[in-house]
Amino acid sequence: MSPTILFVGGGSLGHVVPSMAVAEQIRCLHPSARMVFVCAKRADEMQMLERAGHTFSVLRAPPSSLSLASLFFPIAFVRACLCARKILQREKPTVIFSKGGYVSVPMCVVAWLQKIPIVHHESDSVLSLSSRLISRLATVVCAGFPQTIWPEGVKRKVVVTGHPVRAEIASGSVSAGQRITGFSGRRSVVLIIGGSQGSVALNQAVAKALPSLLDLADIIHLTGKGKMNAVHHARYFVRPSMSEELPHLYALADIVVSRAGAGVLSELAVLQKAVLTVPLAGVAHDHQVCNAKILETKGALELLPQERIHLLPEVLKNLLGHRKRLLALGKALHACFPVDAAKRIALLLLAEVQRARIESPPAPPPSS
Repeated sequence: MSPTILFVGGGSLGHVVPSMAVAEQIRCLHPSARMVFVCAKRADEMQMLERAGHTFSVLRAPPSSLSLASLFFPIAFVRACLCARKILQREKPTVIFSKGGYVSVPMCVVAWLQKIPIVHHESDSVLSLSSRLISRLATVVCAGFPQTIWPEGVKRKVVVTGHPVRAEIASGSVSAGQRITGFSGRRSVVLIIGGSQGSVALNQAVAKALPSLLDLADIIHLTGKGKMNAVHHARYFVRPSMSEELPHLYALADIVVSRAGAGVLSELAVLQKAVLTVPLAGVAHDHQVCNAKILETKGALELLPQERIHLLPEVLKNLLGHRKRLLALGKALHACFPVDAAKRIALLLLAEVQRARIESPPAPPPSS
């Protein structure tokens, strides 16, 4: 009988995209495995899963943020657990892969009560509230950062796998990037990615410094949905976001200005890209600042605190003038993340499938 692997995570694409990378590897290693997803009721998550042809369910779960809504958190959480139980009864998963976020919590709590093995992945160097809980329930815990500090009782379950990255990220070409942007290839190219949460301050800084930036290089600017400015310039390519074309933009860039989420840093590590990071401070236990500081100490990126973001043109000018420095940053970033993270996690999931079969052999057929 083919196993069923249930992937759960939601609240941002950063919880869904890595799971899809793991699913790709499982499809290669175990083609008969059945894979289903559970995500938040967010258009971007559902559309991405639909485009990839994945079967998925939506789980309405309460976020853990403190607000007036948290007065109703217990009721909402119980409802989410009841919904999670229905999904588990319908899908009958052999193992759960949790990518974290508030959607994962009720699903993993109910799965743990039903003794379904859980493999959990934490991307960042600082644990979220959901990861603190789920890591205690999980059979195996996968770490994206080697330096993550885990609670006592969890360390023995931790395997450093790195962060799963989609295979197509490495398929970009410089020529395709030039066709998309219209850039000639005669100037340096800077790619600026603000991310979904922290793009406003970065977008404002780019808009203010754009003349200086265009003197340095051709600029690709991904502003975030609903935040695109109306500037038009032959050397300034601006879009809210890019999906299928993103690998080509990565390939074209000499340096990437980015926030410091584990997802984008892992993608850039695969490509050995030089990164100037402006971490978003004050969100989710300051995980972006911690990520950036850890990698800065290893010489794997340049860190520009947001309060000094007005220095962006000056810092970029210095970096673009030292090609060897850019190459060294890319190589150091690549060395900080284990390669083949998606395959490593897929093998761990399939090992849990095998263990579950040994511990729970199928019932013998009824005697005639």
